[in-house]
Amino acid sequence: MEMINKIKEIEQYVCSNFEELDLDDPIEEGYFEEYEDISGACQNEITLFEGKFDIVLPADFKELYKYKNGSKFFSVLPSVIDEREMAFCLMSLQEIENSKKYFQNRNALLSEFPEHFTAQDIEKLKDSRIKPYLFNKRWIPFAQYCDSCYLMLDFNPDKDGKLGQVICYIHDPDEVVYAAESVKKLIDDELNLLKDMFDKQG
Repeated sequence: MEMINKIKEIEQYVCSNFEELDLDDPIEEGYFEEYEDISGACQNEITLFEGKFDIVLPADFKELYKYKNGSKFFSVLPSVIDEREMAFCLMSLQEIENSKKYFQNRNALLSEFPEHFTAQDIEKLKDSRIKPYLFNKRWIPFAQYCDSCYLMLDFNPDKDGKLGQVICYIHDPDEVVYAAESVKKLIDDELNLLKDMFDKQG
């Protein structure tokens, strides 16, 4: 429950500080009301999802999805990834499934795109926690920002990575960067970021 309480704190920060976060008013737009109506996924839905992709989801991810199976247009995951501010919306299990039909549905190394990535680019992007792919079937996108940047669970980490770590696909220029060792750590980082931004007087 501790992680869900942190998510509830994040919800309040987003609703109270949407202008500073460069977001539309989630209450006026009805995004938060829609979000409140979203129920969690049941264990059967989670089990079917795991079977479809031949994975075992991390416990913290399952805890999050048992609370909310997606967030629609409510940006429940405001993050700073690689020094870029991005407010992510949580995708439902069905949205994840749909996205995998066209995104992260094949394996393709960065080196397979010489028109976009020089050898120097690939060297610069090297991270011993993430395999040097642009697309990987074992990456599961679960949150999106502007339909072009995605937080993903990594089920095929490199030697210094951790199974189920969170990585981020960023579009234009395309790259994949490390975000957090787990969903729980991602949420901890987000809440600490919001506290640093808005609790200075507190």
